[in-house]
Amino acid sequence: MSGTEQHPPVKSEAEVALDLMRLVLEQAGGRRLSPSRTLALYHLCREAVAYRPEGQVSAGYLEDRLKKLLQ
Repeated sequence: MSGTEQHPPVKSEAEVALDLMRLVLEQAGGRRLSPSRTLALYHLCREAVAYRPEGQVSAGYLEDRLKKLLQ
């Protein structure tokens, strides 16, 4: 192997959260959210990205918050 292998750039948690947010909105059928709901979705995605198994955020909690946002 040569020492010049290309690795994809490492994304910050904020960038990963934005990617997750775009994916969620695509899956929601491109539904438009109000600015406050969009901000809440971003914060929810940040929580999901930052989640560690020893943390207090559960998948159920994230799912419930997401359902409320997309209602």
